Amino acid sequence: MERGSNPEHRREAGFTLLEVMIALAILGMTFAFAMELLATGVRSAKTSEDYVQAALLARQKIAQVAVLGSTGGEADGGEFGGGFRWVSEVHPLPQEEEELPARLYQVHVRVTWPGRRGEKLLDLYTMRMAVDEAKLRQTQAVQPAARGSQGR
Repeated sequence: MERGSNPEHRREAGFTLLEVMIALAILGMTFAFAMELLATGVRSAKTSEDYVQAALLARQKIAQVAVLGSTGGEADGGEFGGGFRWVSEVHPLPQEEEELPARLYQVHVRVTWPGRRGEKLLDLYTMRMAVDEAKLRQTQAVQPAARGSQGR
């Protein structure tokens, strides 16, 4: 008797239709899960890139505000391009003595851009000091008392 003519051997030789369908379903679900992971990774990379870009633009704007010498109470705004917009504010910080030749200011820059689920924003704060040259010329440097050894 030939081996192929035995019904028991024919059954063991291949996969049933049900087994193939289950294998394809598992493969399809795995592929869909992998594609979702890839899409999530791409979205995360884009979000991260947007935040880095916003931080760089905000730092650039803070540097410009510091160079321009804004003296406080001023707000300005504009657009960088690529959907990024900015607003800057400069506020003088309270100080006890008005006679000092220097004054501290708080600089706030907000960068906004459109995101997938609404507008995203990044706030950066820093302080800068402005020196009033006229007051600086009027002040006299205080010399420390000389400490010397008395004739040894």
